[in-house]
Amino acid sequence: MKLSMGFRMIATLILLTFLVAGCGGQPNQSSPGKSGQPAYLTIKDDMGRTVSLAKKPERVVVLSPSFLELLYAVDGKAVGRPTSTAKVGIEAEKLQAVPEVGFVYNVNVEKVVSLQPDLVIAMQGLHEKLIPILESSNIPVVILKYKTYDDVFEKIALIGEIAGTKDKAQTLTQSMQSKLQDVSKKLPDKTTKIAILHATAKSVTLELENSIAGNTAKFLRLKNIAAGSRPIDDGADNAPYSLEKLVENDPDMIFVVTMGDAAKIEKTMRDDVESNPAWATLRAVRDKKLVFLPSELFLLNPGLRTPEAAAYMAKLVYPEIYAHD
Repeated sequence: MKLSMGFRMIATLILLTFLVAGCGGQPNQSSPGKSGQPAYLTIKDDMGRTVSLAKKPERVVVLSPSFLELLYAVDGKAVGRPTSTAKVGIEAEKLQAVPEVGFVYNVNVEKVVSLQPDLVIAMQGLHEKLIPILESSNIPVVILKYKTYDDVFEKIALIGEIAGTKDKAQTLTQSMQSKLQDVSKKLPDKTTKIAILHATAKSVTLELENSIAGNTAKFLRLKNIAAGSRPIDDGADNAPYSLEKLVENDPDMIFVVTMGDAAKIEKTMRDDVESNPAWATLRAVRDKKLVFLPSELFLLNPGLRTPEAAAYMAKLVYPEIYAHD
């Protein structure tokens, strides 16, 4: 009888050992906070980093105008914002009440820290270097990319979760997607070949499908002559340009996205078109279908204006279909 009891005790100890060992697997989606309670939200940002928020952020600093617009669109609020001349869909009175933390490309980190945020929302490609500084002050930071249409809807959903307004984010997404469907369902069953030139004061490149304008063209099922080309750098959204390649592909329409002094760049390019005989051989030039696109819709991610950008380009390509939209 004593021997049987001893075996039962040993078996129980072995079972407990396996149970404890089994708890050392992958953490749950909602990792526990410092209090041992489940986290409010666990985010995997676009750098692959996992950021766990113990509670709903009440003091959010946003380093990009694009994300600031999304935050307020889902009824969230910020305690710090970037200095910017860009127009965002936020009432001026609301913006004036939010302290500035410097331009998006030159953030005043000391100002950010002084605001004692419990979350910083930052832009991929601009703010990675701030991570160690902010984390050394125990400030969580998420790095987000914002280029494609998918990015727009993913970030609306994420920021809705951060703000605790998932229903508002879902309603906003449904409204935007409905407007995009109104554009796409009218598209004709035909192939239209386009080129997208990215022009600055110093250079011209071809935009790929992962650029802002390229993504819009892809949504409209337009054939981008640069699709499949090797980008200038890893992860870049543009490829080398040559007039010879443009003539060889002879697109039906040429879009130009400018970065810098738009008026000056446009004049320089139009002078080149008029003086270089090779341009005259292009169908798009002969048919007067070389079009300069507005930067607010096609240089930067249009965000909440994504349906407007799609409708704008659709009307340029197919005016006979979208003339009354």
